Amino acid sequence: MKLNELNWVDFLKKKVKKSKRVLVGIGDDCALVKIKNRQALLKSDLFIEDIHFKLKKTPFKTIGMRAVSRVLSDFAACAGWPKFLGISMGISRDINEKNLKEILNGIEYLSKKYNFDFVGGDTASTKKLFLDVWALGVANRFIKRNTAREGDYIFLTGKLGERKFNKAFTPRLKEANYLAKNFKVNSMIDVSDGFMLDLYRILRESKKGALLYKKNIPIKKESDLYRGEDYELVFTVSRDEKRLNLLKSKFYFVGKIKDSHFGYKITNGSKVSSVIVKGYTHF
Repeated sequence: MKLNELNWVDFLKKKVKKSKRVLVGIGDDCALVKIKNRQALLKSDLFIEDIHFKLKKTPFKTIGMRAVSRVLSDFAACAGWPKFLGISMGISRDINEKNLKEILNGIEYLSKKYNFDFVGGDTASTKKLFLDVWALGVANRFIKRNTAREGDYIFLTGKLGERKFNKAFTPRLKEANYLAKNFKVNSMIDVSDGFMLDLYRILRESKKGALLYKKNIPIKKESDLYRGEDYELVFTVSRDEKRLNLLKSKFYFVGKIKDSHFGYKITNGSKVSSVIVKGYTHF
């Protein structure tokens, strides 16, 4: 079997045994751990020059904001909220003091906006700039990937394909916490690697299928289904939720969860075809 991100995660899940302190481990957007009688969310994420951003095309404040927002988006995917955040940085020769202060400005802007504490990190000399962001947070109700139920309605929080890769974005923390508080959300994930691939991760972890309605998906072109870094949320809601019409007025209803034997399919008018599972992967 050729190694890729999906089967590497499968390998890690089998290889790394969870203790009773780990409530949700490898394979979700955040880890959920128990420390004495309290629960905490943990998350880390790499942001690397020439892979996630181009140095000459991205303002340094935006680099700081995007690096942090990627982690915040994973907290949103679990309906969590960040409390403490640290960053280790690899600093190349192209980076000067002014650049570093601008990166810090981006980090501090988000710490004030979302009320978390920036607690430092580590630095090293590297050939290219990178930021390794880690965070600790909380969730009143942790929403996982692997708990989608047959009959669930599939929703999307916003349009796909509109975000500029060299611009800052807004992680859907407020939307996620609103959903968790007010609706029977069974599963959720953020669209970081492409809508079709990230929804597939819910299906794979939940052992379910899905039927999508292409006319309902907010895209301008076909490629918007597969491009990464939209950072909207895909979530599934129980079909017996009494306020589904309210959800449909606020978010995009794009499909239904089916039994695993149904597969992963999409309708386009009267035509039903299997979904091609692809998106952005590092290997």
